[in-house]
Amino acid sequence: MDFPFPVTEVVEGRARLLVPDVPRRKGPGTKGPWPFYNPTMAVNRDLSALALARWPVKPARVLDGLAATGAWGIRMGLEAGVPDLGFADLSPDAAALIRANLERNGLRGEVFHGDLRKRLSESPYDYLDIDPFGPPTPFLGHALHAARTPSGIGITATDTAPLAGTYPTACQRRYVAHPLRCEQGHEIGLRILLGYVERVAQAHGKLAKPLLAFSAEHFFRIHVLVLDGLREAGPEAGYYLRDREGVFQRVDPRVHDAIGPLWTGPLGDSGFIRSLSPSDWTSPAGARLLDALQHEADLPPFFVTTDELARRLRASPPRLGRFLDALRALGFRAERTHFHPRGVKTDAPHEDVLRAFLETAPSGPTGG
Repeated sequence: MDFPFPVTEVVEGRARLLVPDVPRRKGPGTKGPWPFYNPTMAVNRDLSALALARWPVKPARVLDGLAATGAWGIRMGLEAGVPDLGFADLSPDAAALIRANLERNGLRGEVFHGDLRKRLSESPYDYLDIDPFGPPTPFLGHALHAARTPSGIGITATDTAPLAGTYPTACQRRYVAHPLRCEQGHEIGLRILLGYVERVAQAHGKLAKPLLAFSAEHFFRIHVLVLDGLREAGPEAGYYLRDREGVFQRVDPRVHDAIGPLWTGPLGDSGFIRSLSPSDWTSPAGARLLDALQHEADLPPFFVTTDELARRLRASPPRLGRFLDALRALGFRAERTHFHPRGVKTDAPHEDVLRAFLETAPSGPTGG
């Protein structure tokens, strides 16, 4: 088949794909006139394939909602064993490329050329994926209104800079939430996204239960189980302030500069996350990320970094392993976090975090 752009073959997971042969760079990439493919997002699809294969209610009918080359939908069929595949994209070139890739991988599927929101009003699915170029907000109301119960929705947000506090006005406009730029900004951003999805779900009389949520590269990714019902007022949605010591305190939403609203509950179902295991097609990066998520799965919100503790205490940062061992020796849980290379999640009170840090700092506190 001839396309109005050069193509090349790539192997991702179990799939062999034709993709536009255009210059690429690490990171979010630049949108162009061709169907978009970013190899950086392979780790997203790695973990998504593992999650979908273990989904609590086995999906029979799925929709790759903004499909581009069809990479994710094809991996749903090949790696998660989904029998009824659907694809939607506005681009006629994308629709043609998806059909070619389906044939290339020995699969069949329905390819819809048009607006995803129109497609959602016409046909329900057991699992829907929303992976846009930019924020997912234009599609969430339609998706949650049309969602079967129970069903699943996978959501990607690549507007991490607004969510993580670099552009707070954009975050307020898109997600009606106040972020904070700090070491914990990506966790805050992920929790803002989850909180927004839950509020939209509630507006449609549904619950959005997070099964898996993470930050990687230049994107946030969440998988939610959509159920019937309204959530009673509880601790899941909340506001925080970060004090001068870097400690997050739960506050009333009327407090000036309060961070939120954001999801304060678990970032996933720990039993579900720990039930996942790498497949033969999971990349090394995907396996490492899964391992980190499994270790930190049920620890409380937010984390500390040895960098920020060193600045505040005017001490040299200890090796991360020694710091973790010291917290555990005090009787607390402590794990590395996937959000930051020198970040630690723990259930230890702040005074014990400081104690463990000072015990393991190479030369102890220094004068300033």
